[in-house]
Amino acid sequence: MIRFDANTSSLISIHADQNIIFHSLASGEPSRQIVGFNDEIIDATFLTAASSSTHTHLALATNSNLIRMYSTTTFDVRLLSGHKDMVLSLDKSIDYRWLASGSKDRTARIWSSTEAGDWRCLAVCEGHAEAVGGVALSRKMDDKGKTGRFLMTASQDRTIKMWDLTSIPLDEIPEEPIKPRSLSTLRAHEKDINALDLSPNDRFLASGSQDKLVKIYEVDFNPGQGGAVRHVGTCNGHKRGVWTVKFSKTDRIVASGAADRTVRIWSLDDFSCLKVCQIIKSVLTTDFRRSYRLRSTSRLLVVGYAARHLCCRRPCQVVEHQGRRVCKDTRQS
Repeated sequence: MIRFDANTSSLISIHADQNIIFHSLASGEPSRQIVGFNDEIIDATFLTAASSSTHTHLALATNSNLIRMYSTTTFDVRLLSGHKDMVLSLDKSIDYRWLASGSKDRTARIWSSTEAGDWRCLAVCEGHAEAVGGVALSRKMDDKGKTGRFLMTASQDRTIKMWDLTSIPLDEIPEEPIKPRSLSTLRAHEKDINALDLSPNDRFLASGSQDKLVKIYEVDFNPGQGGAVRHVGTCNGHKRGVWTVKFSKTDRIVASGAADRTVRIWSLDDFSCLKVCQIIKSVLTTDFRRSYRLRSTSRLLVVGYAARHLCCRRPCQVVEHQGRRVCKDTRQS
């Protein structure tokens, strides 16, 4: 698994041997390493406490019902309790101040920090019949600068739900978690849904499933009036279950990674496959980042996969060269 820290221009890779390594984008070499974690890391995201303007915490979901919250300066850790079963997915708001979590207990939770730096549960979303394997917080602020207008959740019950978060107070922590209202429920796939992502303008939602499909939906959210999710396209091409989906922040494309050891780039215009990237192992996470080395119009596709490696270039094929694994640009034939 990989995450990007814009504050330090670093890629953080999280490995099956319980090591967390910070990679410098300038040199490509590890700049920091954390050793000694005692369980598998399922998901991770950076967060910013209420009293800060930079990333202050790294939240980790493990084989546990507790969320581990690490300080990025001291790496002191706090455990967030609330879920009754294993936490499967995490996401953050656009300003990094809210954390969303999905769990095997069939609920999703929203978390935020107090002025003192403690993290508390703001809301509990209840309604799915099975484990919640994917969560995605809205990517836009409202007219008043309020973050997290709505939440999308995906479950093993094969449905996607939209939740209205506008009732959550922005400047205070409620004494008891709020129960947000479900605005829409859509049966989306024929097998478990593994991943969700919202486009930067909140207009589209992507989902990836064990049924090998990536599906695209149009999202309609009107504060105080309601919301709806409508299926608009299907991206068909993966040979095994899809583990990750990610929208580009600048182009009308979406990336997906699957257990068939490929990353595919899909067009949002006609949902066709534009490029294929061959990877050594199952692809667990993908992301798009602007490259400081290339022209401003170029983009990096960052891939994390099960062989404990990072692939960081344009869509590529991994080949052997002088005893090392390197990326070679390729297009779909």
